Amino acid sequence: MLTELKANSQKACTAFPVIGAKGTEVTKTVSQPGIPGPFGLRINNNWNTDFAVVPLKKYKRYIVNFKAHDSAEYRIRAFLKYNDNTSDNFHDKQLGFSSGQTLEIVGSPRTDTIPFQVNVFVGEPISLGRTYTISVQGCM
Repeated sequence: MLTELKANSQKACTAFPVIGAKGTEVTKTVSQPGIPGPFGLRINNNWNTDFAVVPLKKYKRYIVNFKAHDSAEYRIRAFLKYNDNTSDNFHDKQLGFSSGQTLEIVGSPRTDTIPFQVNVFVGEPISLGRTYTISVQGCM
């Protein structure tokens, strides 16, 4: 289900669904890092969250909305992922937050192609055990 939002009176935004979950936002607590498993498999952590760019159309801005639930440091990275197995990192910072504080992260796509996913990576040992909520939208 896509939700139409208004970023302001002139810009229409579309909220993107979380891949592997229901809805357009997700709340997570940063888990321990992944470790190697049997037969070369890895036991994954929950540091990555992907959002599907649906419908696939050219948005001018991609906005990650991050809300901290704990007063702590968080390491946040955001990427636009493309069909040619490349990605653009549009945010990579470690920031201190107060409980309830929000951050809007804005990224712009390449001029010649449309991303199919937005990936948000919240991890690193500094963020272990910290809870946050994220959502992503594309704006015209």
